[in-house]
Formats: sequence, C-alpha cells, structure tokens
Amino acid sequence: MTLRPVHDGNLDSSPSAESEQKAGVMDGQVAIVTGGTGDIGRGVCRALTKAGATVVALDLDTSQAEGAARVLECDVTDPAACTAAVNQIVDEFGGVNTLVNLAQQFVVHTPLLEVTDNDMRVSFDSGPTATLRMMQLCYPHIKARGGGSIVNAASGGATLGMPGEGAYAAAKEAIRGLTKVAAPEWGPDNIRVNAICPVATTIPDKFPEGVANSIPLRRVGDPETDIGSVIVFLAGPGAYITGRTLQIDGGAGSWH
Repeated sequence: MTLRPVHDGNLDSSPSAESEQKAGVMDGQVAIVTGGTGDIGRGVCRALTKAGATVVALDLDTSQAEGAARVLECDVTDPAACTAAVNQIVDEFGGVNTLVNLAQQFVVHTPLLEVTDNDMRVSFDSGPTATLRMMQLCYPHIKARGGGSIVNAASGGATLGMPGEGAYAAAKEAIRGLTKVAAPEWGPDNIRVNAICPVATTIPDKFPEGVANSIPLRRVGDPETDIGSVIVFLAGPGAYITGRTLQIDGGAGSWH
C-alpha cells in the first residue's frame, strides 16, 4: 500500500471572471480526482476548487500538485491503497460527492501486431480496472449524500481508432463501456456517470506541429478552463446528463 498525506495545493489568488462566475456551484462537495497531479489533473483540481469543492488528488507523483486541499500518494492499481485512500478521505472530510477518474498509464505507440499481453495488462490494470475499483469504493459514499457525479476519462484517439494506440484504445473504450452500464444501474440512486474525451495540455510541444490548426477552434484546450469547466458542470446541480461521452476537443472529432 502506498498512501501518505502530502502538502496542500496552492491556488492563484486572483481567479478569472469565468472562474468567479462558477464559484459556489460545488460548495460543500468533496471531490476525488485520480491522476490529479498530471497536466490535465492539475487543471481539473483548480477548476473544482474554484467552484467551491474540497478536492483530494490521488496520484503516484505528488510533487506537481496544484489546486487540491489534500494530495495523497496512491497507486490506483493497488486495491489496498485505493481502499485506504477513500476511507481516509471519508474519515477526514465526511464523504464523497464527486469522483473524477483521470489516472491511466499510457503504453508506447505500438502496431497491433506488436501489442503484447503485458501491454494489455498494464493498460487495463491502470485504466478500466482501476476506474471500476474507484467507482465501487466511492459508490456507497456518493449514494449516502443523496447522489452525485462520476466522470471517467476516455479518449478521442480511441473513439476515432488512431493507429498505434491499440492497448490504450481498448482500455479507454472499456472505460466508456463501464460508464454506459453504470448510468442506468446507478441512476436510481441519483448518481450521474459520464465520460469525457479531452484534448488539452499546458505542456509546450506535447502535440505534433499542426494539430491546433486541424482543430476547428484552432487551438488545443486548456485543462482548467476547457476541461475543468465541463467537469464542474457535470458535477453541479444542473447537469441532467448521464451515460454520455462528451468530446471536449474543440471539434477535432466532429466529422466522425
């Protein structure tokens, strides 16, 4: 088991007008974000916190945390670590309203003929298996609070069938399958379960040259203002949406 409390995340003291408009939407909510110290995870944590939520980020690397009230070192492929993390969060903060599953280990681009059993094992252990585990662990706590929201990270590359992403795509499509099944099973408990396919980064040159120009909006998304804002909406009281996959990609996959 790998679990320990780390430092509190820091927020910019001068949020944007857009963030100010969302302030209070999630007052009193407790949100867990797996993969919460990654590039997209940090932006999502900032957005949720600015909306009023108490955010706990779970990740292997806790050194890059931003925007979370608490950061816990947690290997999502370790059942004991996940159980301990959720129990600690519930003990400390009183429950869970929102779960955002972003954690996923990416297997290097490999043609299908070269995908190995280990590639599939790594992709599924860190993706759909970990996602389902966190969903199961958080379910009773979300239900106890009268319902809430689960947002799972899928992939536009998987929905489009990008060459070289066989193991990763299979794992991400499995996550979409779990999302679709959870929606009708958990809907009577007022738990909304949706998937997102984000295209966003703050890392220079993460995407190949020309990608931005291939997107109808002519830019790669921002993790906080573009991805985080949608998750805030899905976790807020006004989202009459469940079982759906939202392509947050600036229209990149709109022709498919």
